[in-house]
Amino acid sequence: MANSDKGFQIEIVTPERQYFSGEIVSILAPGIDGLFQVLKNHAPLLASLKAGKVKLSLPDRSEQSLTVTDGFLEVSGNKAILLTENIS
Repeated sequence: MANSDKGFQIEIVTPERQYFSGEIVSILAPGIDGLFQVLKNHAPLLASLKAGKVKLSLPDRSEQSLTVTDGFLEVSGNKAILLTENIS
């Protein structure tokens, strides 16, 4: 899938399966030190996550929310990978 002008790629993965793979405009995630947002062209980042709600903003202006247990979010080169134990 080609990136739009505003979007970047993300993969959300648990030990059992790949939960989501696609283009998003932003992600709001519950970091250990508080909520943070990632947009396209974000500096490289490796963040620890605590249990909480993750909000994805999609290119079609819709939103998708999911609740994760603790995990990690890595961002590099307009690609993000969120690893978590469980998603509900």
